[in-house]
Formats: sequence, C-alpha cells, structure tokens
Amino acid sequence: KTAYEIYQCDWSSDVCSSDLIIGTGLAGYTLAREIRKLDDEIPVCIVTADDGSFYSKPMLSNALTKGLSAAKLATASAEKMAGDHKLNIKTRTRVTSIDVQAQTVTTDAERLDYAKLVLAVGATPIHPPLMGDAVDQVLTVNNLSDYAHFHQMVDQAQRVAVIGPGLIGCEFANDLAGTGKSVIVIGPDHHPLGRLLPPLAGRSLQEGLAAAGIEWRLGMTAEQVNRDGNE
Repeated sequence: KTAYEIYQCDWSSDVCSSDLIIGTGLAGYTLAREIRKLDDEIPVCIVTADDGSFYSKPMLSNALTKGLSAAKLATASAEKMAGDHKLNIKTRTRVTSIDVQAQTVTTDAERLDYAKLVLAVGATPIHPPLMGDAVDQVLTVNNLSDYAHFHQMVDQAQRVAVIGPGLIGCEFANDLAGTGKSVIVIGPDHHPLGRLLPPLAGRSLQEGLAAAGIEWRLGMTAEQVNRDGNE
C-alpha cells in the first residue's frame, strides 16, 4: 500500500494498462462485473475518490427510518470487491486530468495508462445560489460519506427543511418524517414531482405526505439560509 489504498487482484503490477473505470458507484461496479462475465483475465482498474465501499445509492434517501447507518448501508468493502471480481481498486484517489490522445489518466498520486476508459462518476448535486449566514450548514447527500455526515447532523435536529420537491426531496422528506422530525419542503413547483407527475397525481402525493406531517412551501424559491440566534 502507498499513501493511498490499493486493493489488488492476482496480477503483480498495479499499473492500469487495460480497462480503466473512474468511479465505484453502482454503475462502476456493475460495469466491472459485466466485464468479468465476458473476460475473466483482462486487467480492470477502478479509481475512486472515496473508500470504494459498495452500496445501493437509492438507499440513501430511505435509510433513516430503517435505522441504517452509513456502515450498515455498505454491503462490501473495496478489498472484498477487488478479491471477488479480480479488480485493482485505488481508493481515496482523485483524477486531475485525462489525456485522450496519449490515453493516460493523471491522478493526485500517479499517471495511469489505459486501453479503454469509462467515466462512471455519477451526478453532481445542484447547489442553489443561496445567501445568508448559515449557507455553510446546508447539507447535500450524494454518496455514503455525505450520508454519514447527514445522519449525524439530523440526529440532533427536530425541524428540517428540504429544498426541492422532486423525487429525491420527497423521499428524504418522507424518511425524515418517519423518524419523528418536523419537515418542511420548499420549492418552485406547484405540486410535488412536477416534472414526473401530472397535477392531479402530484396533489394526491402532496396530500398523502401532508397526512404524514410534512409541511409544504410550494410556488416559491429559497433565497437565504440564516441562523436562528446561536443555532
């Protein structure tokens, strides 16, 4: 092991010279498994900025009610995934540049050659242009590490505001309400899941979640987040 963690399979070299996947989310690991179904010997390397734990990302928005911590959501470590599927996995490693002509990827630790490259880095959360003295306290949950921090912070809160009445926002709101939190959902849509559901179905969902104790502030956009006294 170097300054970063390397979970290595059977071959002796840790240099990636064949298939290289960036990202250990569901897409990255599923691709690696599918490659293994076709070829059991081709070197496959995965680079990830986190610890490489395997987990189901959709579980992040409904894990609180089930009492699941980040550790319980992870079903396999990077070391186990490497051993089970003959992978080289470089964790805690960030990609800084890609040279498609030279077919190299530069990380914060080394330069890697590749024959085939797949980006499986997932989506980046949208950060609305909020103002106020508590903007630094706004949480986003996009991975297991984010969820661990979120779990710790909401454990101390009684009232939680969710910005965004889309699918994920509604799932988090429902999950928070299920743990006894007072929840308010804020967003510009006139009904939940405005991009997915027609108005009648959206209003029906809104009524159902309201019956679970969720409050709605729709048709408006959050602009500022400020502390209430010392909180």
